[in-house]
Amino acid sequence: MISVREALTIGRKQLTKKGVINSLLESRLLIKNILHISDEDLISTSEIFLSESQFETFQSFLERRKKYEPIAYILNKREFWKDSFYVNNSTLIPRPDSEIIIEMVLNLIPNKDSKLKFADLGTGSGCLIISLLKEYKYSDGIGIDNSKEAIKVAEKNKNTLSNNKRLKFKLADFSTFNTKEFDVIVCNPPYVNKNDINNMQKDVTSYEPHQAIFADEEGLICYKKVIQNLNKNHKCGQKVLFEIGLGQTEAVSNLLKNNDFRLIHIGDDVSGIPRCIAAEKI
Repeated sequence: MISVREALTIGRKQLTKKGVINSLLESRLLIKNILHISDEDLISTSEIFLSESQFETFQSFLERRKKYEPIAYILNKREFWKDSFYVNNSTLIPRPDSEIIIEMVLNLIPNKDSKLKFADLGTGSGCLIISLLKEYKYSDGIGIDNSKEAIKVAEKNKNTLSNNKRLKFKLADFSTFNTKEFDVIVCNPPYVNKNDINNMQKDVTSYEPHQAIFADEEGLICYKKVIQNLNKNHKCGQKVLFEIGLGQTEAVSNLLKNNDFRLIHIGDDVSGIPRCIAAEKI
């Protein structure tokens, strides 16, 4: 029989050997999810013994993590904004950096009773559009993705977290979708330069969908396509918020300004890196 404390020691040692930096923290997270307990409960139950099946599950989780599979995929969930979202390897894992998009929309439109139409281009797990519509309870919106499997994940999150008629998901190309009727466009497109793949962590390159991460033309091709499409479906006053990568502020800003958009604000992520550009069609 193995106690919780002993299991945590085993997990920490095994993950440390594989170079996992937060080995104890991750071991605690795995145990908490197996036992369905909180941080406080984990402390008080450290001497409780795991059942055979619980320890086997813990070991299977460790084996997956030792192969650098992200914790979010192992547990099929990731916290974002105010909710826990279901995820699998069909979608990007929601990241705290992307929450700046929600924050900036709330700053730009502080009246949560506004009746707006939102579009989320490249919705993935649906975390952005679901979070926005839970803030703006009188608005409606749509999430667009060109992956059938991603749409399934987004629908699952909708059914679990919101399940309202104000939100739809649609299989479509986000660079050609008709955006004319929407007041606010949010978009976290693929933006990592394909040449940077060797500089990225194995957690990302071996497990997360490359089509949602990497982009041609130094990571800028999707911005160009979306902005061209917004021009084609012109709506004066329409606001667009893009997530951007490191060092892309000037390039994406120029793309917007050269296509009759007025820059409103550039927001930093939790690390102080410019991560979101907000602009308005003029």
